[in-house]
Amino acid sequence: MTFEKNENSPIYAGQEVGGPRYTLEELKEHAEPLFSVKEEVLAGAFFGEQDKLFTVAEAHTKIEQFMKAKVD
Repeated sequence: MTFEKNENSPIYAGQEVGGPRYTLEELKEHAEPLFSVKEEVLAGAFFGEQDKLFTVAEAHTKIEQFMKAKVD
């Protein structure tokens, strides 16, 4: 599996409708080059969703929401 982070790609413009889906483990392996975060951030963002598959765009959105979440 090869990933490229490209700020001009449709993934980051929110235009990816479908595309390949990956396990959480696969995304964790490439967390830093894809999302500029450590594996632990993905673990937190996807807590309780370990058995699902995600596109890179979906993962990116979930990580952004997790990072912006208000902590009480």
